[in-house]
Amino acid sequence: MSPVCSDPPLVSVVTPCHDAEAFVGETIESVLAQTHPTVEHLLVDDASTDGSWAVIHEYRSRYPDRVRAVRLDRNRGGSHARNVGAALARGDFLMFLDADDLIGPGTLHHMLEALRDPSAGIAVSRWQRLRRAAGRAWEPAPADAPLPDADPDAALRGWIEGTVWAPPCALLWRREAFERTGGWDESLTLNDDGDLAMRALAGGTRIARAEGGVFYRWHDAARVSMSQSFLREEKLRSQVRVLDRLSARLEEQGRLAEFAPSLGLGYQRAAFLGFQNGHVPLARECLRRGEALAGRRMVSPRAVGRALERILGLERKERLVQGLARLGVMTSQRRRIARLHELSREGAGVAAGGSS
Repeated sequence: MSPVCSDPPLVSVVTPCHDAEAFVGETIESVLAQTHPTVEHLLVDDASTDGSWAVIHEYRSRYPDRVRAVRLDRNRGGSHARNVGAALARGDFLMFLDADDLIGPGTLHHMLEALRDPSAGIAVSRWQRLRRAAGRAWEPAPADAPLPDADPDAALRGWIEGTVWAPPCALLWRREAFERTGGWDESLTLNDDGDLAMRALAGGTRIARAEGGVFYRWHDAARVSMSQSFLREEKLRSQVRVLDRLSARLEEQGRLAEFAPSLGLGYQRAAFLGFQNGHVPLARECLRRGEALAGRRMVSPRAVGRALERILGLERKERLVQGLARLGVMTSQRRRIARLHELSREGAGVAAGGSS
């Protein structure tokens, strides 16, 4: 269905929610404020343990024609909740807006305008992070990645390499484009949004850029410190699984050689995270795959790290840096990672002792 028809198309905004009582009301208000006349907001409460469901229920009672909601009996993760919402949604266009994100006024109208282009399956809007400032207020910060290119191959390369990215709330999908992907992969614990976007791009879905904007809330400190500073092996394996399946799909299409430089870089970046977080066997396998695809690439984020990597190789360089961090040298983040390694080893030792 195209937005040029006489009746305005129905847009379904799907919001998974788990323990977001402090934010979900503001998120709902941002959807209610849209200028497009036909929008349904479908909230899927993923067995919240706080007051989220009470907030959602209140809005559903006040706006029964605009707010729909379902509550799941047990927590199964955001991807499952999004798939449930997509299955229940009635619209020809879908947006996945998390329960702590916001959509700017008029944004859905602008995204539908962008999808007047019949060759495009996804519209992407500008986006900003919301960061908590010193005074505890949330303030916008610039996006740290440019928007993807309209050409699916260029966008796919950028997404693999991490040079382009957009959060789920910045994408409006034609339903048929979303359904061609097969939906959200509920087995993934990291990069499920990147996986969905890259599957669409690998299938040839084109992106149209739109006006308007969304706000992607970035929870610093406690909520992301473990994922950024001490990545659990299961999460890294999830990231590697995304690369593995994408590689297999591109090979089936006869395009693996075309994307080998990007995939090789992606694997070597995963190897960097693996060595950094102590998952050495998995990191070595990622490094082997990456170098086979793209040769040796320097993936350390800082110039001094890249220089050491060029001399020592990635694994030896990471051993050196981690040793220096344990001695109190290097950045505060590196020292924090080293401390988390120590705590992890101590916990493993206690567990081993208790089982003997």
